[in-house]
Amino acid sequence: MNLAEIKVKVTNLFQSSLARDTLWMLFSKLFNIVMQTAYFIIIARLLGKENYGSFVAITAVANLVFPFVPLGSEHLLVKNVSTNRATFSTNWGNSLVLSIVNGTFLTLLLFLLSSVLFPGNIPWVAILLILVADLICLALLDLGSKSLLASNMVNKTAQLEVLGTCSKLLAALSLVVFFPNPSVNTWSYLYCTSSVVMTVITILLITKMLGLPRPILSELRSNLVQGFYFSISTSANNINANLDKSMLSKISGVGATGIYASAYRFIDVANSPLLALFGATYTRFFQHGASGVRGSFNFGKRLLPILTFYAIATVIGFWLIAPFIPVILGEDYRDAIGALLWLSPLPAIAAFQYLAADTLTGSGHQKSRSIVQVGSALVNVVLNIILIPLFSWKGAAIATIISDSVRLVCLWLIVFILYRRESKQDYSPG
Repeated sequence: MNLAEIKVKVTNLFQSSLARDTLWMLFSKLFNIVMQTAYFIIIARLLGKENYGSFVAITAVANLVFPFVPLGSEHLLVKNVSTNRATFSTNWGNSLVLSIVNGTFLTLLLFLLSSVLFPGNIPWVAILLILVADLICLALLDLGSKSLLASNMVNKTAQLEVLGTCSKLLAALSLVVFFPNPSVNTWSYLYCTSSVVMTVITILLITKMLGLPRPILSELRSNLVQGFYFSISTSANNINANLDKSMLSKISGVGATGIYASAYRFIDVANSPLLALFGATYTRFFQHGASGVRGSFNFGKRLLPILTFYAIATVIGFWLIAPFIPVILGEDYRDAIGALLWLSPLPAIAAFQYLAADTLTGSGHQKSRSIVQVGSALVNVVLNIILIPLFSWKGAAIATIISDSVRLVCLWLIVFILYRRESKQDYSPG
């Protein structure tokens, strides 16, 4: 291949919509990595492991029930609007109604149960404000992002995510400038205010760019069953990611939660490029999956070289970074070195897990994906109950790695079974 041919291939690559979309999402995720890292370091250092652990204990519980706020309507919005743009106003309106009603109900329910769910030393004001931010506001922000994604406005999706991260960083910087000895109460006010402001801006922008919401309640009811499978799947995923933190706060205290959550935060940051890639390709899995698992799987195979490189790089990177955690966060977090090393395989597992999961979702097998994720979440629950009282945060890490590995194997087994079944049908006589 001569230089001219290479130049043409490179030019075609960057002119393709997939490349542009991935680059936009990657740009936003890389920018967000820097902003989120700064935001995380600021609040972790200022609050200390006790106050930071209290904050994480609340957000962990909120994340467990969050999928039941939109009830999968955000995924149905992407599915429906990506194939029929004319359905946007109805899907946008129905999703808003569902998220506001469910978000308010679940916020009040968790607040009333706060004495059971959270350690007794967490102020009730902090609980309420963080629940409002992480249930109602976050659901509406996610709907705004999905609306732009469904309308093939990936660049706007990326810009909106950057704006959201900047609002959190601004809140963290306010903590530095105006509150020399902050508590979890102080942070909850700033956290909730930034979320509310960003939510109002998002709704106004989506309405201006894409149109007014026009809910049709009869269609809302008809989509609840299909949306429920999406919410079950996301909930199971969140259980794997957050149940351990919630249980740690009740069993081992907010100090152990702060150590474990600070290490897990590095995992979340490293997952940003992965989320960028699958965010940019999400609608394409639906488009290629219209012909079945073979279509979505053949599309997904294109991502394998990137995912393999990502998996190797993250594991090596964590082992290089871990010794510097006390320098970054302070001596209070020295035990987080070991926690990060225990958790280091998670992004590699997640890379191939997402590929199998989106292959199933894109080809219309969301129910199978949901069943596997619920099953692995139950494994996670049982293991956390057994291991956390014995090994504290190490038990939580072991439970997460085992349950994620189980989910990875089961998802790929289903993909291969469905792929072979379709292949046999295609080659069967008659």
